[in-house]
Amino acid sequence: MTAKDIISKAIVMLGYNDEQGNTSDSRFQIAAKNALKIVYSDLFYCLNSKGFEEIKSLTDEIKLPERVLNNVMPYGVASFIAESIGDGEKQQFFTVIYNRKRTQLTNFEDMEDGIPYPDY
Repeated sequence: MTAKDIISKAIVMLGYNDEQGNTSDSRFQIAAKNALKIVYSDLFYCLNSKGFEEIKSLTDEIKLPERVLNNVMPYGVASFIAESIGDGEKQQFFTVIYNRKRTQLTNFEDMEDGIPYPDY
């Protein structure tokens, strides 16, 4: 899924679109790109400890699991878009949903099982 697909999904969820799912308001376009970058970074580090590559264009593929792309990310992007344009009611609504869904994601790191001892 591309960055543009996620942004379109979030704009439709917010209801800031026309019948084709597009918006011509430049406020949404700027806010959406910034929101996507923030949420992508947040979700990437919920699942990984390193290797993040920032989105350079809206046609870039987002490298997250399908479940995260469809079920978590659009809510976070919608929340940040609403916040940036001053729509507090929708921002609160989507933030609550995003945070609930985000808590299901975890980052597991390898751990060594051993007894610590001092180096001499």
